[in-house]
Amino acid sequence: MPSKGQSILYFPLTRIVIGLALCLGIGLAAMLGMQQLLNQTSLPPSEKDPISGTVFAFLVCAVYILLYQRYEKRKITELSTPKLPQHLAAGVLLGAGIAAAIVLIQYLTHVLTVTATRPFLPLLPTLWNIFVNATIAETLIIGVVFRITEDWLGSYLALAVLFVLFFLLHVTAPGATPISAACVAMHAALLGCTAYIYTRSLWLPIAIHFAWDFSFAALYGASINGYTMDDSLLATNTNGPDLITGGYFGPQGSIQAGLLCLLTGAFLLHFSRKHRQIIRPSFRKAG
Repeated sequence: MPSKGQSILYFPLTRIVIGLALCLGIGLAAMLGMQQLLNQTSLPPSEKDPISGTVFAFLVCAVYILLYQRYEKRKITELSTPKLPQHLAAGVLLGAGIAAAIVLIQYLTHVLTVTATRPFLPLLPTLWNIFVNATIAETLIIGVVFRITEDWLGSYLALAVLFVLFFLLHVTAPGATPISAACVAMHAALLGCTAYIYTRSLWLPIAIHFAWDFSFAALYGASINGYTMDDSLLATNTNGPDLITGGYFGPQGSIQAGLLCLLTGAFLLHFSRKHRQIIRPSFRKAG
């Protein structure tokens, strides 16, 4: 019978808080230290940012592996590399494919127009920065928050918790509507988490996140949460109902984004059930 102290230490919310605090704390401290060192050099910001971001991502992953390897007394397989190329390739194809379908719908319904094209080469540093950001985000969101919640409440309840969390985080944004916030939550929670459930690897959701953000921001010049790149491959304008444009959130807040993510997530859940990857709630296991 575990002591009261052990019960608190190994309680799911405690494991989440400790994981987020250590991964973010150590990663951010190292990134800020690296930025101070790089500021002493003559490197341009376009070269400094990828270096400091890489240090951040590396330490988030390293702390995650070392912490949960000892904390949970298990091998950390979700960041293992045997199927890394396959998961990255599949994630890039899936994320880029859904993003292309979303933008194509906007183009065919005449709410999006292409006004100019630009060279691709200047986007290469951005490509790496977006991959680094996706690695950090999915390691923390899915690796820490969703994985531990899933182990506690089961796959289905954990998906619902993440969806509600992301909905609440986005619905209060300027210009947000309940529909656009729900559509963003479909991608942020449902698509990435079901990809993890199916593969039990973080590399597939990382690649989906990367391809999604790179496609919208760097290729199509679309807004992501109010941010638009100045040197995207395509310069585009959107003018139409928020239901299709996504409004403040850009294409990821559109109804077609929400429906495509919901459909893809449903397929991934179907295959996860077939391959027995669905986790039951811990209280039902105990029963």
